[in-house]
Amino acid sequence: MIVRRIGNTGLASAVLVILLLFSLNLSPVAAQTENPNTETTTAAAQPAEDRPSVSLGVDFLSQYIWRGMALSRSSAVIQPSITVAYKGFSVNFWGNWDTSENAPFAVTPRTGSKWNETDFTVGYSRDLYNGERLKALTLNLGFIYYALDGVISPQGDSCEFYTGLSADVNWFKLAATYNREFMHYPGNWLTVGVNRVFDLPFLKSNLDIGNSYIFLFSDDAAAYPNPNNPEKAFSGPLVGQLYATWNIPVHKWVTVSPKVGFWYALGGDSTPLLNAFSWDTQHNHVYGGINVTVAF
Repeated sequence: MIVRRIGNTGLASAVLVILLLFSLNLSPVAAQTENPNTETTTAAAQPAEDRPSVSLGVDFLSQYIWRGMALSRSSAVIQPSITVAYKGFSVNFWGNWDTSENAPFAVTPRTGSKWNETDFTVGYSRDLYNGERLKALTLNLGFIYYALDGVISPQGDSCEFYTGLSADVNWFKLAATYNREFMHYPGNWLTVGVNRVFDLPFLKSNLDIGNSYIFLFSDDAAAYPNPNNPEKAFSGPLVGQLYATWNIPVHKWVTVSPKVGFWYALGGDSTPLLNAFSWDTQHNHVYGGINVTVAF
């Protein structure tokens, strides 16, 4: 029996590829700050406050895509989140609201607006190295609990441990993350990616363009079967993602970020697997939307 998994998500992909290649060949620019010179000076003059930070955000997206699998169809989704961070530790709550759920794998057929997932994440992040050419090498680790709707995922909730490294090489960033699912869908996930953030000459905004690849090494043939041999679990490259996010600060604490992305199967057995698990039976997906974040 194939387990249907719900988790965390008119455009030509060539446009995003061109943007990515173009951005990676631009001259080095600051990645994170609106005005790096001003903020660096301010940080040097005034030590950072020793207090927790809080971030409230919400995504309005055309479709919910989790690791290449479409977990909504013919409806927009709303995904609120809240994060509290202090001295490298963070706690996050995230949820998914489908404005017109139409799940083909539901135990009981249903339609309408539904809240069908809540995720809880505890994480820790620490810089292992800071320098000039390698601006930062950061360790990330944590735990994710996926509280899933039983009507859609009768097999139960999901849990993952994750660990990874990210490197800021001044004009671009690299990241690799390993996730281990150990509850009801045992397996290993590996995500590797590269992105570039550069300032734009208007609205004090910046553009984040990136590409990532996901590999799945499942331990459970019932959860993720090999399409050509259902007795064996899927193992290999799964999906890639190209994305672009335009971050626009509209207030000291508020940022508005239009975004667009393209998920694409990496060929081979990944194509029929994504077709089988996506609610819309597709293996390639274009999505778009907007994020609003309040951070203080």
